[in-house]
Amino acid sequence: MISTTANADPDDFFSPFVSGSYNYDSNFFRLQNDQAAMARLGTSNMAESYFQFTAGAKVNWHISRQLIKAKAEVNRTRFNKYKVLNFDGRDTMLQWDWLIGSALSGDVGVSEKTAQGSFVNIQQPINNLITLKRAFFHGGIELGAPWKLKFGVEKSDSTNSLASQNTLDSTVNTYNTGLQYQTRKGSLLELTSQMSDGRYPNRQIVGLAPVDNGYKQWDNGIQATWEPSGKIKLLGHLNYTQRRYADVPQRNFSGVTGLLSANWQVTEKTGLGLLVYRDIGVVENTTASYSVNRGVTLTASWKATDKVAFNLNVAQSRIAYTGDPGFVLSTGPAREDKLSTLQAGVSYAVLRNTNLGVILQRGVNQSNQDLLSYRFNSVMLNLRSVF
Repeated sequence: MISTTANADPDDFFSPFVSGSYNYDSNFFRLQNDQAAMARLGTSNMAESYFQFTAGAKVNWHISRQLIKAKAEVNRTRFNKYKVLNFDGRDTMLQWDWLIGSALSGDVGVSEKTAQGSFVNIQQPINNLITLKRAFFHGGIELGAPWKLKFGVEKSDSTNSLASQNTLDSTVNTYNTGLQYQTRKGSLLELTSQMSDGRYPNRQIVGLAPVDNGYKQWDNGIQATWEPSGKIKLLGHLNYTQRRYADVPQRNFSGVTGLLSANWQVTEKTGLGLLVYRDIGVVENTTASYSVNRGVTLTASWKATDKVAFNLNVAQSRIAYTGDPGFVLSTGPAREDKLSTLQAGVSYAVLRNTNLGVILQRGVNQSNQDLLSYRFNSVMLNLRSVF
């Protein structure tokens, strides 16, 4: 980590980094069996391996009471068997954490990221690069302790490079406000209200009918942060969510969403975590406009020595693919998946700023639809250096 100047603020830094990883997946395209693999790939071998190389830098720069943050990263992914999937990605961000007087503060910024889309629903070696552009502005006004008024606006643009996926291209404008209460011990309680306007420029064809997937969504609720002790931290938010589709009201959604997370620092070297959630997810296929996800995740970490650390992650989620436009009569149930994963990792500090890591993962997906259940095992070996 390199300081920007000899007399720089200790929080200022210019931090270049590089990393390289080897990845292996026993069922890269998430196929159910050998027969499905022969139909999709022309071979019963469902495994794939690839290398990924990344280089970039992060910057923190204080100018008086203002803080400028920046990130620039490029990555190159090269596959062993399906070279048509080779791609170059990027991840950039520029953010200004602003402060005016003693009562006004917030952040404003832009970001852009290009990465490969999921193969869970495509299930074949067809490259789809997703570019996500985001612009945001958030602010807060101190109303006098312990109250604070918060507000913000965001714009998110998502585009797909694959023509068959362009009905998923979208622009989502989000507006939010909240009233926050902070106790003397640092706990937070906030009433929140958010409205999202989702627009899809390319209409989806269902049967012979063009469908506009545009929607409006309202999330009204409460969120809280509480630290009952120095070792336990609780975070949660609970919303009543309504999503409305003007063109296809059959896709409307109303219900409770939210999450609860708990982190417990059991000892100086051991930690446990719990996450329970229910939310609306983005779907990367044309069979549903969104999914309703609910699940639970358990985590454990252990710092065995100053150089060696272990972590474990166990998760189970249920994914309901909702939003059938209802133009075709169907007596079958909507698709629902149950995905269970087990992940174990170990990292070793080779040098002060260089880490070697290994991550092993096993996953099992059970679906109520034919040919959509699958199993996989994966390995990632990663070396990362920060200068």
